[in-house]
Amino acid sequence: MNEALPQDPASDRERPRAPSPISAAKVRVPGRRSWFITRQRLMERLEKGTRGPLTVVTGPPGAGKSVAVASWATTGRRPGPVAWVSLDEADHRPAAFWSLVAAALEQAGVADVPRPSERGHDIFCARLIFALSGRAAPVVLVLDDFHPPAGSDLPRDVARVLKGAGPVLRLVLISRTDPPLPLHRYRLTGELVEIRSADLAFDDGETRTLLAHHGVPATPASVSALRDRTEGWAAGLRLAAMTMEGHPDPDGFAAAFAGDDHAVVDYLVAEVLNVQPPAVRRLLLRLSVVESFDAELAAELAGPDTGELFANLVRENAFVLPVAHGWYRFHSVLGAALNLTLRQEHPADEAMLHRRAAEWFSRAGSLEEAARHAVLAGDPAYASRLIVDGLAIGRVLGLSDGRAILPLFGDLPDRALAGAAGPEPYLVAAAVSLDQGDDAGRAAHLTRAEHLLAELPDDQAIPARLAAGVIRLVAACPERQADLRDLVHDLDRSLDALPYGAQHDLPELDALVGYAHGLLELRAGRLRRAEEEFERALPAAEAGGDLQHRRCLGGLALAGALQGGFRRAARLMSAAAQLPEISTGPAGRRVAAVHLACAWVALEEARLDEARDELDKGRTANADSPDALLSALHDLLTARLEVAAGRPDRALAVLDAIGGDAAGMPWFRRRVRLAEAEAHLAGDAPAEARDAARDAGGAEGAVALARVHLHERHPAAASRAVRPVLMEPSAPAAVRVDAWLLDACLAYREEDRSRGRRSLERALRLGEREKIGLPFAGRAAGCSPCCTGIRSFSSRTGGSSDNSAWECSLTAEKPPPPPSWGR
Repeated sequence: MNEALPQDPASDRERPRAPSPISAAKVRVPGRRSWFITRQRLMERLEKGTRGPLTVVTGPPGAGKSVAVASWATTGRRPGPVAWVSLDEADHRPAAFWSLVAAALEQAGVADVPRPSERGHDIFCARLIFALSGRAAPVVLVLDDFHPPAGSDLPRDVARVLKGAGPVLRLVLISRTDPPLPLHRYRLTGELVEIRSADLAFDDGETRTLLAHHGVPATPASVSALRDRTEGWAAGLRLAAMTMEGHPDPDGFAAAFAGDDHAVVDYLVAEVLNVQPPAVRRLLLRLSVVESFDAELAAELAGPDTGELFANLVRENAFVLPVAHGWYRFHSVLGAALNLTLRQEHPADEAMLHRRAAEWFSRAGSLEEAARHAVLAGDPAYASRLIVDGLAIGRVLGLSDGRAILPLFGDLPDRALAGAAGPEPYLVAAAVSLDQGDDAGRAAHLTRAEHLLAELPDDQAIPARLAAGVIRLVAACPERQADLRDLVHDLDRSLDALPYGAQHDLPELDALVGYAHGLLELRAGRLRRAEEEFERALPAAEAGGDLQHRRCLGGLALAGALQGGFRRAARLMSAAAQLPEISTGPAGRRVAAVHLACAWVALEEARLDEARDELDKGRTANADSPDALLSALHDLLTARLEVAAGRPDRALAVLDAIGGDAAGMPWFRRRVRLAEAEAHLAGDAPAEARDAARDAGGAEGAVALARVHLHERHPAAASRAVRPVLMEPSAPAAVRVDAWLLDACLAYREEDRSRGRRSLERALRLGEREKIGLPFAGRAAGCSPCCTGIRSFSSRTGGSSDNSAWECSLTAEKPPPPPSWGR
């Protein structure tokens, strides 16, 4: 075999000499430092990798690449001796490189290592392959900081040696970027183990151990905060741990630690920034003003000639991380350090760069980012124009899911308003005031905006007029029906005037206006029309976000409950319960309609504590975004709850206070009179109850009047009053349940048990189907003394399979618990 190898004339005379002192340091495994910690998961990855031919460890400076491999090389399970080469830039010349490799292999105990010659590296590589392939045991060669220059033959020669040596050579490459070897081939055959930045990042347990090495008490909060802020970057964690030693408030330091810490900045400037050519350094600093970037944005910020620089940057800089679809971001610590350096070195450039970014994002259709950079550029007036003209006022107000814009304007400076030529800054200021609960400020800003709006031609005022109407509607629905109708009409007209297709991109506004249409019909007492409007708004509400979705579900459930459709209302509230109860937007932290509908369903099912809890939430929600109808409904339900709880005096007090809330809503006033009839009867005031029932009229009034007659021991009059209701299938389900239950009581009084069972069975079946249990819990007492209790032996409620369901007890004095359906 030796005869087949090319002969080097110098090889017979020259034997490998001991390396120089500088070289000796480069071919030793780095010593274990006192702050090293064993990271078992990385040890296992390296053990797995060195069972095969190639392991690649890549990551940014300070990621702990060399430390992890050195820790494994000194304490881990190795397949054979480890030859270590620490490289710098000059060592990537072939002669120097192969000399260090030869010295490292010889120091690791590999025999007959050839000596490199200036005459030709092909000969050396062939002889090295021969020397390695003759070994029985594997040897691990670690090349630390392997970054051959472009056009170098080293990658080709290293790949040749790795392939030629066969299973004896186990190569570990440590680099900031992927080395230029045919990694895809090894990856395809399963012979490559890769350890990248994400693998090198410290987890919470490793962070805790590192802090403990520095004597830093580590609470879970400080560990999590520090890891999140550094993204597990080893150097950042160690620098933080060194600073935290003896710090009076380690938790506070961890929560505030970022890339602008002076030790971190010094490290990154030296290791990352200052080693770059001037053009790349400039590109890095300019990109630091944005959270993420692509090639087009890089050209906008740094100039059109940055294409090749950008491509090299994202390929070679391990601190530049891919996001998706050609977009990248800086490692958070580097991004903060670069931005601090930009502000220190070029303070005048930052505002200009943010303005460029705002204009670029505006052209790209990303209004949130455009507005954010406009604010950071110190131009909130421009940001306001972007938001209003971009039809994003709904997103500012939190009407849709996604990133909130409003916090950007939380401290909208007075200079943005002083002398503003257009209405946009005042509109955004009104939205800020709305969020902060400043009604006076909101009204003042909105008035000024509308004054400026009046001076604009109609075709130029559409976006601003739309924004003003939305703010008014979100702040509080007008109490007068005519005012609400006019406002909704103006919003409809503004939406219709938008360019073709624009309205489809505004589901949050479509949903808001659709909900307002439903409220208009609800206030007018046109309940079926209200249901239709809420149904029509529901698809836009689903697309518009959780807040709008809950509002429409709540409106739809209320419209159904007002018609006695409690089963559907319960189903709608079940859907609403899957959405967040408290929205992040300023437009009502809670949704009053949802809580009122939930309270109504719970009340009809006789779950009084739950109903009271929902009413409390509904009152809070309606205070955030007042609506006269919802306020009146809240009081009506509260009064009915007090009657059910046996407190009719409280109920009457609540009903008396409704007053103006029911103004302009005759249909609602009728419902108040029905509740008054119920409360008066429960308070043993039949004359007042009779007057209220007669005022109310209709099927509900007839049943209420029948209960008064029965209370006064006039069963014949009660029967005459209730009988027409029994024949009216269009009456609301709750009214028919009441009527059949009342007829059952009358039948039992007349000792007609057959009719009593039939009527009771009808009441129970309808009540179970429509989730109505309240009449069985409390109103049976209205049948006293002939029918004051009900007991169940129905299979539906856990009893026997007897078909007779429910039966009146003629002796019970205390009403039994209500049916258990729907719980």
